[in-house]
Amino acid sequence: MTEQVASKQIASNLIPSQGSRPSTSFKKKLLVTGAILLVSAIVGLNIYRINNKDVEQVSVSMVNEKHLVEKVPASGNVVTNDRETVFSEVTGTVKNIRVQMGEKVTAGQVLMDLYIPNADQRLAEAKSQLASAESALYQARSGGQTAEEVSAQAAFSQAESTYKQDQDDLEREQALFKDGAVAQTDLEKAQVDFDSSEAAYNKAQSDLQRVREAAPVYLQSLQAAVDSARQQLELVKKQTAQKGLISPRGGQILSTSVNQGDQISVNSPLLTIGNVSTLSIRADVPESEAGKIKVGQVAEISGNAFQGDKYQGKVTQVGLEVVAKTKKNQDVDTFLPVIVSVEGAARLLPGYNVDLEITTADSQALVVPIEALVVRDDEQDSVYIIKDGVARLTKVKTGISDGMTMEIKDGVAKDDQVVTNPGNLQDGGKVRIK
Repeated sequence: MTEQVASKQIASNLIPSQGSRPSTSFKKKLLVTGAILLVSAIVGLNIYRINNKDVEQVSVSMVNEKHLVEKVPASGNVVTNDRETVFSEVTGTVKNIRVQMGEKVTAGQVLMDLYIPNADQRLAEAKSQLASAESALYQARSGGQTAEEVSAQAAFSQAESTYKQDQDDLEREQALFKDGAVAQTDLEKAQVDFDSSEAAYNKAQSDLQRVREAAPVYLQSLQAAVDSARQQLELVKKQTAQKGLISPRGGQILSTSVNQGDQISVNSPLLTIGNVSTLSIRADVPESEAGKIKVGQVAEISGNAFQGDKYQGKVTQVGLEVVAKTKKNQDVDTFLPVIVSVEGAARLLPGYNVDLEITTADSQALVVPIEALVVRDDEQDSVYIIKDGVARLTKVKTGISDGMTMEIKDGVAKDDQVVTNPGNLQDGGKVRIK
């Protein structure tokens, strides 16, 4: 009560009574009071600035536990494991196509009607070629000589006759020269003639021996010619007798390469038969993620051609080397080739371009936002942990990532506060949470 009375008394002294004008002393009191309040505010602001000097405002995130799934992206192309392209064995025209794409066929079924021109003439020519090859082989085996051997034998006989004649002439000249019946020049001429004929004789003898030694090889070549002519005859018989394209196997018609009325030649692709119940995807994994890929990992498959549907596959093969591919802008990227198998994918067709997400890891882990990670000069991952208003740079051991958060295997504890986007924050710096 006494304090309230004193307060009222002070107020009555400061506030002039009604109807009276403020005195000069009252104005002074107001000015003094205002000055005191202003000085107090300035002093308080300076004290606040001093106490908060070098304090940085930061955003933080709590270390928490999360079910973390790491996925590696890849792109690829769908292929069928069971397919066969049927090629033409004849030259002719496609008269009629009896099957449609997607239709199931069986082995031995007629797929196309074909027209083969000049069939009789081709058959006669093939028979004639076989007969000629067989005749040559028979003659060689029955003791007959080849043209090359006849020619070599004739050359040898001629060289031998000349050699013997020049040998006799030389011996006669030598005897006459000994008796002084001929001149030195006559003897020298006889010697030159003999040397020349001897060289020709030796060469002819060598040629004849070579031809005779090559006879077994020649017989082999004749036999090969007969075999080739016989195979050609069988092929022509098959081609000329074949009025249609016969399916070599069962399956479905995946695609056709010709239309009715098209001209075809030997080895022209006609159609493709296969089975789409089991498919594979030949995919490319970026080199930076290659070390994470293993056989048996699950892959989720999506694509523009079947929007809304997703399929699951499994990695069945992993390449042992990376390959380089040039993109449209001429940049070169390197990828690890992998094969993913998939079954029961109703809307997945060979040739489709697809996107994959391969699950490489799946665990319950302590995580922090990726933006909380910093790398200093030692190139080891670290985070800033806030303790008592101070940011402490702490080295951590990282694990898997889902693209937004990173597993921390060592260095933090659950519910620790870590700084996100630390920028130029220094170890030991004072911070205030925004």
